[in-house]
Amino acid sequence: MDKAAFVKAMLFPALILIGFIGYNYYTLNTGGEILLKTAPVDPRDIFRGDYVNLRYEISTIDLSNISSDGNFNYGDNIYAILFKGEKFWYVRNVMHYRPSFQSNEVCIKGKVTSQFNTNLIVNWGIESYFVPEGKGMEIEQEIGNVSVKVSVDRTCRALIKELYINDKPVVFSK
Repeated sequence: MDKAAFVKAMLFPALILIGFIGYNYYTLNTGGEILLKTAPVDPRDIFRGDYVNLRYEISTIDLSNISSDGNFNYGDNIYAILFKGEKFWYVRNVMHYRPSFQSNEVCIKGKVTSQFNTNLIVNWGIESYFVPEGKGMEIEQEIGNVSVKVSVDRTCRALIKELYINDKPVVFSK
């Protein structure tokens, strides 16, 4: 392999990595911010280290209480229009395709992971928050007092921006 081919071979994965980082950076810095109520569970994974597995109030959707564009099955993509309550954001309606929405609303995309009766369980892709070693148990003990600031871009993709305990940002000292 000549030098030019080697450089091209090394450049391609680097460009993909830079593109992925840039895409996440774009969402975090230009997306609308929303605050979601959470309940942390499962604070440690032997292979991935300490993290907090977050479950959101918006992860369980009762279709009998909101409007939708039809039935959902396991594995279906789902788009939810969220509206701001007094403090947190809540699901207004759900659909199979990315909707248009008002400026005072946010759209978030997820995947249906379970369905029973009129209830859907949805994974939004923001369920894991990695923390420094030994800090996962501390956060787990704060069940009920944890919320998350999420950045959601125009394509309805969400990323965790900040974790809060008792309305204060969590800061990990070194």
